[in-house]
Amino acid sequence: MVESKPIFPLYFMKMIQDIIKKWYKNEYTFGAEALRIAFGIMFLLVGVKKFRMGLTGFADNLVGGDGHLAQEIPSIALYIYGLALPIAEFVAGLVLLLNKHVKEAYFAIAVMYLTFIFGQQYDGNTSKVGTEYLPGLLTLSLAVFFTVKSGKGKSKK
Repeated sequence: MVESKPIFPLYFMKMIQDIIKKWYKNEYTFGAEALRIAFGIMFLLVGVKKFRMGLTGFADNLVGGDGHLAQEIPSIALYIYGLALPIAEFVAGLVLLLNKHVKEAYFAIAVMYLTFIFGQQYDGNTSKVGTEYLPGLLTLSLAVFFTVKSGKGKSKK
């Protein structure tokens, strides 16, 4: 008889078992890990997209916008926000992917979402708020809930 070899080498099977054990400690850990990685990738890529415009490119576009908010907020405040936002998005995404300071990254993302919602609402662009930002904020709330319920969100005493 010819002996069949396993499809996956044993070290791959061990690696998969370790991942499954890590992600399924309780019923909330899979949701916490999946959403952490999804938000990490999304914000990392959004930050990179803005960096590709040049460090000042996004800020210049924000200041030069024709919305009501761009006309009423001082240009220097919008410019500083435009410089800080890509950095904050990139760092928040990277921190989530590295699984370090997750609660702080989620808080920063929530603040970013709230600034997006305020800006869009102020300019009257309610469709983007309802189809993009509010569902994102709701999903972020689920990520925080799963993180806390999985035991990762407990504060150290």
